[in-house]
Amino acid sequence: MNAQAVTPELRRWIIEQAQAGCRPEDVLAAMRNSGWAEDVAVAALEDTLRGFLDQQGQAQQLPAPVPVPEPSLAGSPSRLWALDREVTVLLAMRNPRVVVFGGLLSDDECDQLVADAQPRMTRSETVVNSTGGNEVNAARTSEGMFFGRGESPLCRRIEDRIAALVHWPVQNGEGLQILHYRPGAEYKPHHDYFDPAQPGMAAVLKRG
Repeated sequence: MNAQAVTPELRRWIIEQAQAGCRPEDVLAAMRNSGWAEDVAVAALEDTLRGFLDQQGQAQQLPAPVPVPEPSLAGSPSRLWALDREVTVLLAMRNPRVVVFGGLLSDDECDQLVADAQPRMTRSETVVNSTGGNEVNAARTSEGMFFGRGESPLCRRIEDRIAALVHWPVQNGEGLQILHYRPGAEYKPHHDYFDPAQPGMAAVLKRG
């Protein structure tokens, strides 16, 4: 079978569908129904729309898009090699962008993380908007702790594995966090958003 070529006509059609308000998943379904292979259709759709949005952003003098962590999912693989371990792709969604992995850690690695974290577990805290500090809050009743980045050989191995999996530098990540929810514990619905207008946010953003 000859490889399917993505023509300028196809790209124009994709842009026309987007401008008409069609959802990407509907455009993808139409391409599949027309005989396009799944991987070719997905790549054409993503590349065309990304290029179109970049052009629109430049025309409106918007800031250039920046890279984000992203696994290599071209061709819809069910497994990925992450530095030293095979990881299963359990779920991949494009809108919103959600990828669920299985087997990122071995059972032994999980047990070791729990053992290392146990002596340092304390009540989880939330950010105080007015000061940038932390406080115990009734909305969050879990226990947790943070490992320093690269704190141990195990932490370094896991951080390197994650970096390889999502193609993102280790230095741009955070230390590993361990959380424990006992029966009845919770973190009530909230927005993970730091309002720059709040006086304490400069301190929060400085520490990452």
